[in-house]
Amino acid sequence: MRQGRLIATGAMLAFCLFALWQSLLLSLTDRLGPGPGFFPFWLALIGIVLAIALLFSMWREPQPAAQDASIEEVRILPHGWGALRCLAIIGLLAAVTVAMELVGFRLAMLVFNAALVIALGERRWWIIFVFAVLGSFGVYYLFTTWLDVLLPTGQFGI
Repeated sequence: MRQGRLIATGAMLAFCLFALWQSLLLSLTDRLGPGPGFFPFWLALIGIVLAIALLFSMWREPQPAAQDASIEEVRILPHGWGALRCLAIIGLLAAVTVAMELVGFRLAMLVFNAALVIALGERRWWIIFVFAVLGSFGVYYLFTTWLDVLLPTGQFGI
């Protein structure tokens, strides 16, 4: 288990370092305020700090004894229901990517958010409904009205 966390944290640290390097190639400010590299820079910096803190905390925890290590602790990738959930989420992401241009942002995200919450284990219908509606129609309203970002409307105009 510890080896898997170390690998995942190291990969996250490498990704954040790469994102920091790439964000420094962009302008951090422009004449109106924050530039295109501003948010990626700070998010990468926060990710680096958190990854280093996590590595430090894992380094400080005691090592398990060799005879106590079982097969479960050696596994790095998820298995069983965890693997099925991961595959479901990857499949959902691929499907919503294809469906976005066809049916539009709101309908694609409505189905995606509902399916995502179900894949993560939620069974209460009202939570699924609220999350799906706010995550699709609410986000669409926020981006198009307040942020002036164009999102795909699809063939149905919804």
